[in-house]
Amino acid sequence: MNSFLKISLFLLILLAGLGALGVYWTFYRALPDYEDTQTLPGLDREVQVHWDYYGIPHIYADTRHDLYYSLGYVHAQDRLWQMTLTQMASEGRLAEFLGKELVEADIFQRTLGFWRIAQQIERQLPDSTRRVLESYAEGVNSYVATHRDQLPLEFSLVDMEPIPWTVTHSVALARLMAWELNIAWKNELALAWLSQHLQPQQFRELLPQNEFLASGSWPKVDQPGTMLELLEGDLALRRVMKSEGFSLGSNAWAVNADKSVTGSPLLAGDPHLALNMPGKWYEVHLNLDGRNLSGATLAGAPIMVLGQNDVLGWSLTNVMMDDADFFLEQVHPSDSSRYLVDSIAGGPVYEPFELQRELIKMKGSRDTTLTRRLTRHGPVISGIHHGKEIIGDRVITMQWSALDPSNEIDALLGINWAQSFEEFQAHLPQFRVPGQHIVYADTAGNIARFTLGAVPIRSGNPVHLRKGWNPELDWQGYLPFDRLPKQVNPERGWVANANNAVSPETDPYYISVYWEPESRYRRIRQYLTQNERLSVPVFQAMQVDSYSQYAVELNNVILPVLKDAADEFQTVISYLENWDFQYEPNETAASIMDVFTLRLNENIFMDEFGDTGYRNFIRFSGLPARILLRVMKQGSSFFDDTTTEAPETREDIILRSMRQTVDYLETNLGSEPYEWRWENIHTITLKPQLFGQAAEQPDANTALKLIVNNLMNKGPYAARGNKMSINNGSYSWSDPFEVTVGPSIRRIIDFSDMSRTLSITPTGQSGRLLSEYYGDQTESWLNGEYKYLHQDSTLFSETLYRTMILQPAN
Repeated sequence: MNSFLKISLFLLILLAGLGALGVYWTFYRALPDYEDTQTLPGLDREVQVHWDYYGIPHIYADTRHDLYYSLGYVHAQDRLWQMTLTQMASEGRLAEFLGKELVEADIFQRTLGFWRIAQQIERQLPDSTRRVLESYAEGVNSYVATHRDQLPLEFSLVDMEPIPWTVTHSVALARLMAWELNIAWKNELALAWLSQHLQPQQFRELLPQNEFLASGSWPKVDQPGTMLELLEGDLALRRVMKSEGFSLGSNAWAVNADKSVTGSPLLAGDPHLALNMPGKWYEVHLNLDGRNLSGATLAGAPIMVLGQNDVLGWSLTNVMMDDADFFLEQVHPSDSSRYLVDSIAGGPVYEPFELQRELIKMKGSRDTTLTRRLTRHGPVISGIHHGKEIIGDRVITMQWSALDPSNEIDALLGINWAQSFEEFQAHLPQFRVPGQHIVYADTAGNIARFTLGAVPIRSGNPVHLRKGWNPELDWQGYLPFDRLPKQVNPERGWVANANNAVSPETDPYYISVYWEPESRYRRIRQYLTQNERLSVPVFQAMQVDSYSQYAVELNNVILPVLKDAADEFQTVISYLENWDFQYEPNETAASIMDVFTLRLNENIFMDEFGDTGYRNFIRFSGLPARILLRVMKQGSSFFDDTTTEAPETREDIILRSMRQTVDYLETNLGSEPYEWRWENIHTITLKPQLFGQAAEQPDANTALKLIVNNLMNKGPYAARGNKMSINNGSYSWSDPFEVTVGPSIRRIIDFSDMSRTLSITPTGQSGRLLSEYYGDQTESWLNGEYKYLHQDSTLFSETLYRTMILQPAN
């Protein structure tokens, strides 16, 4: 071998070695050692953390302090970057650490006041809850202090250090979750905009059909587009946090012993949330002095949000509660520092705006100051970014129940360790936001569904913009807990909720009009009523069921019209007639139906709404989906519109929409219908927070794109289901058909055997790149498979595990 070749080979080996060393130093060296022994200040006694095959920690501690200290430690070990993002988001400090491009998200956060309400709640915490949160924060900070040289790669990519964790951060995390699940305000802003642009008859057809929505005109707003700036600020934050899905909901159901083949209750739950890497949930099993608690936590808070202990279990679904209102406030004609609070008390009564000034720091740019203005109803949100704050002589404020103090962490801590149905119920009234249904079962045979939340007591139309100068339209407190809907041990033997409407059991009162279409609930009800007894395998089949009752109803409307033009649509008719309405990957009819649904909706409403109005109308697809089916069944003034040059009937629009559907499928997928399969358009790619968005920008750094696309992202994968199936596979109607929302975890509890629970997550436990637990559950989740989460000593005999020892420093 000549010298040149020898030198070339040597350099190649050297570069490969240096590359391997760089990869090891960058990625692998930072990974946790699951058989480590750590000496930590602050621990009372030795703690054992047993890591199972899926990286789920089983924490055995002798004291409450050590238990929650260790939970904070393992959360930080696996999810420190995710936790840091929630810190920056809740405080409104994204621009401070990440750059001025994120200042709009900070302005949005600080205007609403997430951090301020968290601080207020923190000051009112019971001592026992504060001690738990302090122990948890101590554990988080202890991990950071002892692993400064093993931080996740993301900290190097953005050139920052971890932020010390505090009690307030855990409180703020709960409020961020409440905002993510709040859907009413988005609909009301979109409706407010449309009320200013549509003919009265057309606008009335958009309103949900509900006895509380009395007729009447909406207050006139000059420059109504300024209201939509709140939506833009919210979207800026969601892009960073990868929580852009607006179709949030959940499924949960339980059957009693008489309807269970095991002779004990069964309970299932799968909350539908935005899907990203790492996932929303972090599973854990806690053992405190022989008592067990297991389930799903949020990294950043020491509470089991979904879970079970030795005697009871629970899951949650979103109530879709209308817990926010917008008020028009009249500014004093000659003094803009005051606003009108009462115009009916014999003479106008004015009060000064409350002013709160905050400094927003921006990395690489000059700091800016935000002046937050508040009324008795809430913060001023008009002109939140680039618009004009005072619209004519008015401003718009937002009142939201989550801006009042409440203590959900204390409620959940009580629920976590409750040892009876009565003790469990005693903690429910404390849970105020977000509005949730809690579906419950226990080893004693009880099943129940309770509605939790702060439901405002209102007068007047609940979805209108409210006149802030009329005290009669102010909220009159909140409904007492005992007046909220509930079901306890019903004779039919089951309880369920899928974000469907709930009926009051006492005097009528308003909760919401923003329920999801009942497609998922009807399918669940069908399973629970048609099966005399149910089993765990049936529950598993239910959770991955892709049948759509919505598609059935829409198909019944359009198929007769298509048959009148059978020569043109022979192939489409054949697929729709022979479809079982399952959104499985190999279904061509599924693609035809969903592409058609979007074209139909656009053809009915776009001309009247305009681009801005339509874009915001479809942002939360639950409302347009309900309206679309209603107008197709009942007729609408949007058909045969004489204001257009070529008015179309309902039948004309159906035919035109189907022609566009076929053209879209042929153009994008091919001329053969078998190429139109659902798997070819309906996919999911799990992407990381912050970096997922950054890598998609046109000017994104090549190295960043390589890291994100090859190491951080998981997918694309074909995804079954759609928004209307139990196995939710929601996508944005404005950006179809990439899945953004789905089952963030699936859980099934058999109360005849509390030693273990079936569960699966779309990602895995770890947020660390190249960890064996980063995305290791994804394919099982896609395939409808499950794993066991043990919660007693069967762990040691039935699965592989590794043990970490945390010992006190003295």
